[in-house]
Amino acid sequence: MTVRIAVAVGYLGRGYSGSQVQPNVPTIQGELESALIRLKWCKRDTHPVTLSSRTDGGVDARMNIGSFNIPAQIWEGVGERGIITALNDQIPTDIRIWAAQSVDSELRTRNAHSRTYLYRLQALDGWSNVTVSDLTSWCSIFVGEHDFLNFCRPQEGRSTVKRVLSCEPWLDGEGAVLGFTIRAEGFVWNQVRRIASAMLGMARGRFTFEEVQNALENPGVSADFGRAEPEWLTLWSIDHPGTPHLCNQSEMGFQIPLVAEIVPTGRAYRLWANKARAEQDQLHQAAWLANLNPN
Repeated sequence: MTVRIAVAVGYLGRGYSGSQVQPNVPTIQGELESALIRLKWCKRDTHPVTLSSRTDGGVDARMNIGSFNIPAQIWEGVGERGIITALNDQIPTDIRIWAAQSVDSELRTRNAHSRTYLYRLQALDGWSNVTVSDLTSWCSIFVGEHDFLNFCRPQEGRSTVKRVLSCEPWLDGEGAVLGFTIRAEGFVWNQVRRIASAMLGMARGRFTFEEVQNALENPGVSADFGRAEPEWLTLWSIDHPGTPHLCNQSEMGFQIPLVAEIVPTGRAYRLWANKARAEQDQLHQAAWLANLNPN
């Protein structure tokens, strides 16, 4: 007899070729499945883990949701804390399981109500001092149902029409711009990175507000605003009706250790970016620790 388990999993993406399993390269799904095999909770040569959201290589996640079946006696014997500990002992420290629950055996992990991403625009080379008011206006373009054909990498058989529930500035503790946060029922490939690139272009004066808006409103007229780097993108949270415990745990508050400081230009940018990357890592580690060590 088996029971289906859902876990909240976070990861630092730069060491992985995305979330979905691929041959001969490290992936998040691959690491989780290898851990289950080593624990003898599943059989070799199977792909027992499904993930709620697919992320590109280099993209971080504070929270993705994975699900898999294990023998019922294991869950009954060790519970949530035992599942978390056993899996974390088997996976690299740049991947962390921080919550677990039993779920309906028919759970469809991909059927989430919404997904929220953060993009740290402030860390991009060439980002200028954009006002909160301007960024709010830019974000508003993308809210609602649109055909994002000009803001994604289309995939055969998948619609490019998506409904964005919210898009707004992401600010630090002093109210300065870090980037933007965007929540939607679902996303198409590269959608958030291409939106970020359009915003960078507007900040640098390469694109106008009207050009970006027209590209969204007229998907049949081809437009290309580029694709921003993956390393400043974070899958922040997932709202899934079948995993209430994971979603409740994800709402636990903690201090976000990021500050929107002035970014140097030229050769100094690369050194600054390394520091900012370390801060990005601390952001995720602080989030995971808030759940793993609540006291």
